[in-house]
Amino acid sequence: MLAWSIKMSQFQIKFEPRNAIKAQAMADFIAEMTPGNPTPESWKLYVDGSSNVTSGGAGVILESQNGVIIEQSVRYEFPVSNNQTEYEALLAGLALAKDVGAKFLEVSTDSQVNELKEGFNHITIWHVPRERSTRADLLSKLASTKPEHSNKSLIQEVIKSPSISTTANACLTLSGQGSWTYPILQYLLDETLPKDPKEEKRTKREAANYTVVTEQLYKRGLPQPLLKCVEPRDTEYILREIHEGCCGHHIGGKTLAQKVIRAGYFWPTVIRDSMQLVKNCDKCQKHANIHQAAPHQLSIISGERPFSTWGIDLVGPLPTAPSRLRYLIVAIDYYTKWIEAEPLASITATQCRKFLWRQIITRFGIHEIVISDNGTQFADKNSVEHPQTNGQVESANKIIIKGLKKRLDEAKELWADELGSVLWSYRTTPQTTTGETPFRLTYGIEAVILVEIGDPSPRKTVRGNDEEAERDLITKKEA
Repeated sequence: MLAWSIKMSQFQIKFEPRNAIKAQAMADFIAEMTPGNPTPESWKLYVDGSSNVTSGGAGVILESQNGVIIEQSVRYEFPVSNNQTEYEALLAGLALAKDVGAKFLEVSTDSQVNELKEGFNHITIWHVPRERSTRADLLSKLASTKPEHSNKSLIQEVIKSPSISTTANACLTLSGQGSWTYPILQYLLDETLPKDPKEEKRTKREAANYTVVTEQLYKRGLPQPLLKCVEPRDTEYILREIHEGCCGHHIGGKTLAQKVIRAGYFWPTVIRDSMQLVKNCDKCQKHANIHQAAPHQLSIISGERPFSTWGIDLVGPLPTAPSRLRYLIVAIDYYTKWIEAEPLASITATQCRKFLWRQIITRFGIHEIVISDNGTQFADKNSVEHPQTNGQVESANKIIIKGLKKRLDEAKELWADELGSVLWSYRTTPQTTTGETPFRLTYGIEAVILVEIGDPSPRKTVRGNDEEAERDLITKKEA
């Protein structure tokens, strides 16, 4: 014992006698019998959605920390997009977790949902890439492609309608509170009115002229049954595309507003915004009309039918363009105001005959009257009555030259390349003399212009909806 005592002394170990037995017994009892906080059972939820042309589905896997695994396959009997399937899959998974009594849940999904936490004491949502959620992905594809009454080992559910109404939320999300469409949309969707009595009356009065179709606000109009209501952030694009885009020739403010409305767009300040855009356009101000001649009475000549009476004239010489093009031959129909023009390297009677044959006779039929000046190219075997009556084609010349100047500015030698854009813009612009566009008077329908592709117009949107409905009908018949 002495040897052990010497060896253990280096560790400075001291002996302390045991306390009273009763106190020690109480301490041991408290340490052993004090109940601890129970650790709640945590569940993990894996969800994924899938959609195809026929239907959609969702896969749900609910796993507890004790190894209990519940799998569910959900099929949707309504059209769904890829994003919507992800939301519906998460809702189905949360409903399943509530049914099993889960209070602590960890969700793994490849959607961006970060809310929907009601009913759980604690919930964590993780964004998981699709490649890391293969089992739920397979279940979702199984639900969207499986035949009915199969896979009995899985919990299967069929959802006949969307879990949430998306129309009102989508419309109000696209329309900010500062937008002019917001109070109208609120009233049309859920009858919510402004608190101000004056604003309330005004909203009710104006809302009678509007309607909501496929999550988009439209105004009932006269040029077209429905005009798409444009948000303030999109108005500048529409105005600039029509005014100075690849198919624009810098038309005036009022004409620009008319063309916007005819294309199927509307906002309350369309005329004022159009006028302001023209005032701020440097090319429009630089090449504006300067009236010097005294006004005089005009003699109106109109055709009896479309393309029966044409006016023809030559313009030039112009700056030399590629292929030595220096002249321009212009013809206009007196009935529809349709303009045909072609660049020429030389102005001869042969070139004029070729132009009449290619651009007029073979496209619009044989004409009855051609009005021209007494130029040598036209004075062949035709009778000369009053060459000064060719004012219609002179006006067409000014429109083309002015449009080319505004589009080209300093690059004047490129006028032949820009001629088609100027002609197209003119043909799709309403004329004050007829109140219609030359294209509509010629073909009976308005042309689809480029702005209707960048910001889909009502007729493009309706056509797309009709095609989608037709595809859905075909797939349902095949199914």
